[in-house]
Amino acid sequence: MPKRKDGFRDRLEHFEKLKKLAEESRRTGKPCPPKEERAVKPFADPLQNVIEFQTKTREYHHPFNYKNVTHHCYCEDPSNSGLELNPVNTVDGRTDSDKREPGDYLEIIEADPVVRVVVIGSACTPPGYVDIEVEPCEGFRRPDEVDELMPTRFRIENLWGTHVRGDCWLKSTDLVSGKTPDNFVKNWPYCHETDFGDRYAFTHVTGVNYPAAGMSCAIFEIPASRKIRVMGGSQPYGWTADAAHGDTHYSFRMIRMTLLAEYEALEN
Repeated sequence: MPKRKDGFRDRLEHFEKLKKLAEESRRTGKPCPPKEERAVKPFADPLQNVIEFQTKTREYHHPFNYKNVTHHCYCEDPSNSGLELNPVNTVDGRTDSDKREPGDYLEIIEADPVVRVVVIGSACTPPGYVDIEVEPCEGFRRPDEVDELMPTRFRIENLWGTHVRGDCWLKSTDLVSGKTPDNFVKNWPYCHETDFGDRYAFTHVTGVNYPAAGMSCAIFEIPASRKIRVMGGSQPYGWTADAAHGDTHYSFRMIRMTLLAEYEALEN
């Protein structure tokens, strides 16, 4: 059987038969043939073939500066733990006050269909969550289906793990004493002030003594799709002494895509 690169076209003949049955039903005013006359119950589809495919894997890394990745972002925090996306409408005052814009997201377009998306990162204030939206390739929808009734959106919640927030490990020298790590001062974009290392001190709050520190992974199995939108955030519990209670971001560190290399429909 010929190998096929795209589209699940073996289903088209099924759709054509369904269309003819629907037209006959409207013309005669009678329902489709009785159940005992149908090839597969309860639908009047002929026997289907299993689809077997081979895959390849592509991996993207923070800060996701790739030709096929578009940043729909308003959060400008150059976090070194990953790309932080604002999960709700922008809070930086650069857009309309009625918040008509969507939250931040990354849009990834692949030439070959994607069937699995793995998102690796960390919540700013756990538990975290990751959402994706996909646009399925032709052949996923049935001809009698209304697309809007079943959006292809996915969400995974209660993701453990956080990077240690700046308000925990970096504080003013008026409050604590200590030297800021040299590699942080040298490489972080916000450390352009020459006296940054003198004004802020390392509190030594690290993952060693911070039990919630760690990374999380969200794995999505999806219909074959070429366009993927990735977003996410944190679900902080909130407490009165929280120094950064609005830190509801999620830091996206890696996105791994599994794509169809080739596939064929096999006889049962």
